[in-house]
Amino acid sequence: MATTLETPVTLQCACPGCHCTVQADSPFCSEACAKGHPNGEPCHAGCGCEGHG
Repeated sequence: MATTLETPVTLQCACPGCHCTVQADSPFCSEACAKGHPNGEPCHAGCGCEGHG
């Protein structure tokens, strides 16, 4: 019996100015992105986003 593994779908982070890819089940790469960086905090380390921080 063969099982098929679904390939995770990635898309552009929904945060304006970010250029990283995220999993389809979460449009933001981090909590900071989801909140629009209200305190100017950067995206989480290593996410590959640019334009914030």
